[in-house]
Amino acid sequence: MSNQLAGFIRDAEEIISEVENEILNRKKGKPGDGSVQQLEFIREELNQIKSFALTNSLPPRANRYTSFSRYVVDEWDTNSILGQRLCEVASIYKRKL
Repeated sequence: MSNQLAGFIRDAEEIISEVENEILNRKKGKPGDGSVQQLEFIREELNQIKSFALTNSLPPRANRYTSFSRYVVDEWDTNSILGQRLCEVASIYKRKL
């Protein structure tokens, strides 16, 4: 496994953990970016992407996309740190692996 792929997996695991924390926060009524449903969807998609990376079975670059990016770009605050990190992970997945 390349260093770049290993770093991506590590980053994906970190952001999945952050998303899980945000899910718990929303369930407790704490405000923030994303609804419980959006965050759960994002977590599922990140887990799938991580699984592709772990098994070195990434789709061809032309077929790599993230649906969660639309939530972040269209509905979240542009200053969201979590949103920025999610977009960064999506960009790496789409263009750099």
